[in-house]
Amino acid sequence: MRLCLILCLVLAGPLAAQSRAGAPAAAPDTPSNRLAAAKRYLKAVPPEELVAGTIEQVASQLPPDRQEPFKAALRKVIKVERIEEITLQAVTKHFTVKEINALAAFYSSPEGRSISRKFGAYMADVMPAIQQELEEAIEVIHKEVH
Repeated sequence: MRLCLILCLVLAGPLAAQSRAGAPAAAPDTPSNRLAAAKRYLKAVPPEELVAGTIEQVASQLPPDRQEPFKAALRKVIKVERIEEITLQAVTKHFTVKEINALAAFYSSPEGRSISRKFGAYMADVMPAIQQELEEAIEVIHKEVH
């Protein structure tokens, strides 16, 4: 469950930032144009790099002697192609052509590439606190209801 949550957040997190700089000329917001823009975005933010970074972050929480076998096991079972497919579907569902082009422009920039590389470590710092807050909130609600 935790791995799934981390993967989802790492993959979805970069979608929150947007930039107009360097975006291609506006194309009509059609499904085919969204797909073409989404493919350009995935060239700037390759799913295999995000998955590799996520695996490294998750493995770093294990004892050193268990990290390499864990990473090897994950690499065998995680289907990067499936993550790419899911990402394409989600990007084209939720964002316009203009927004997707802005994402691609941002993550193609030096700053965007730097942010993308650091995002996994950022989420690794933030997620434990968010999970703790949620657990405490659920406990409070549970006590109030019962």
